[in-house]
Amino acid sequence: MTVYDVCIIGGGASGLIAAISAKRTRPDLKVIVIEKNDRVGKKLINTGNGRCNITNADISADHYYSSDNAFFDYFDGFSLNDTKDFFESIGVLFKEEEKGKIYPYSLQASSVLDALRYECERLLVDIHCSEKVEKLDKSNDKFQVATNLSSYTSQTVIIAAGGAASDKLGGCRDGYNLLKQYGHTCTPLYPCITAVKTELNLIKALKGIKTDAILTLKVGNSRKSDFGEILFTEYGISGPPVLQLSQMLKGRADNALFSIDFMPEYDFESIVSMIKKRLNSVYEDKLENLFIGMLNKRIGQTIIKSAGLQLSDSASNLNEKEIRGIVSKIKKFPLEVTGVRGFEYAQVTGGGIELNRFNHETMQSNLCKGLFACGEVLDMTGDCGGFNLQWAWTSGYKAGLSAARSIKR
Repeated sequence: MTVYDVCIIGGGASGLIAAISAKRTRPDLKVIVIEKNDRVGKKLINTGNGRCNITNADISADHYYSSDNAFFDYFDGFSLNDTKDFFESIGVLFKEEEKGKIYPYSLQASSVLDALRYECERLLVDIHCSEKVEKLDKSNDKFQVATNLSSYTSQTVIIAAGGAASDKLGGCRDGYNLLKQYGHTCTPLYPCITAVKTELNLIKALKGIKTDAILTLKVGNSRKSDFGEILFTEYGISGPPVLQLSQMLKGRADNALFSIDFMPEYDFESIVSMIKKRLNSVYEDKLENLFIGMLNKRIGQTIIKSAGLQLSDSASNLNEKEIRGIVSKIKKFPLEVTGVRGFEYAQVTGGGIELNRFNHETMQSNLCKGLFACGEVLDMTGDCGGFNLQWAWTSGYKAGLSAARSIKR
């Protein structure tokens, strides 16, 4: 049986940086990463549409969600600047795009993964792929780690097994189960950063259409808006604003309503004036042609129908009330939420192992000495835009550093 000082379960973003952190802190230690997939970083390589949104320039508590009110204390010790310094130390340069999103200058997620893998190789970290941890026991102050292929002994263990989202990329519930056997509690899990299902009667004709708009989601008394490209689908809507706002739903559709502003650059009265000027210049005087040159044709026709009018009606006969009814649909097009797409389509898992049973400085369990956790397995979820990867880097680095420092020779 091979004996290690630090055993990391999970070879994703948080697991890889934990391994590097541990070996940089104590080069003399034996460190192993055990990954159940056939290669490490399978999910990382797909982030940011293959470009890897490494982090965000606006790392603040406003962008994170957890059941622990003191959750942002866990970000102490490895900041945004520390993240930049770390990646520059392994050869990754940055570029910042809209909304503070920070990407590798190469705009290739593969280059980020390669840099992490090569640093692990340089530091002589053992990486074992296609091994699933089936059992984790502790006796005589050491952990016994049994996989489908082998068994290992380690002084410390870091659970970096990720969450339930994206099972095709390695998402699983293994990490939750391993931590629960040591007394940790898991909050309810729900899919985050995912497309949303809506009622379809009003938007059936819009399938496949993309448009820039302001999307607002109201859930109970809470309301939040985001601007970007919305994609109409066979099940509802998707696109960056939808993924961003899906966080509010927590996997549920209760009392939730979207509204779309199709012309955010113009106020209500300006659009009323525009329509009045167009009434006598509409081709063949039909409402179906009212928005030619102004809105996507199918979107325009959908708006006319949703306002209770017929496409064949005369545009020149519109009265003031009808014009304002049309504009109200342009500025606040309603869509009832009926659900969210499941974990298999989600980018991130909401909920997870409660943070309040971990030391926020070290990421070590307060219930089991030598047991650490980091990344998505914990109850910390960020907005879309690099925030979840920053949590992986911060928690993973601190876990690796602390595990290494805890080893006594």
